[in-house]
Amino acid sequence: MSEARVRPEFMKALEDCDAEVGASLKPRLRDMIRLRCSHLNGCTYSVRLHSEALTALGARPEVISALARPVRAMREGLVSEGDEAALRFAEILTDPPRGLETEARDAAATYFTRQQLGAIVETVAVVNAWNRVLRGVE
Repeated sequence: MSEARVRPEFMKALEDCDAEVGASLKPRLRDMIRLRCSHLNGCTYSVRLHSEALTALGARPEVISALARPVRAMREGLVSEGDEAALRFAEILTDPPRGLETEARDAAATYFTRQQLGAIVETVAVVNAWNRVLRGVE
């Protein structure tokens, strides 16, 4: 069986990018987005990594486990309305068959600045890249 090898320069660039994206978001929300997207992408390594990061940030276990399901199935009041809107936007950006739903972006825009919306998009893009790289070399 052949093993995929990704150039170290690419991995370094991805690490550098990952360290910078989403800086205008609260760390907890950024990792919630990363975890939700990793669940959607089926990347078990990233699911574990971001679950541990959220635990270290003090996230309750029920929040971490809820991120395995669609945001619309999440128990009401488990996360703030703003976090829920950001997570829904992240889901739509991650799951291409649905495409970008304008209402999800507009809903998130009621809670976040344009810069923060951009940070959500950046965070989703980078975690999706990581998930694909990790799944490709596992």
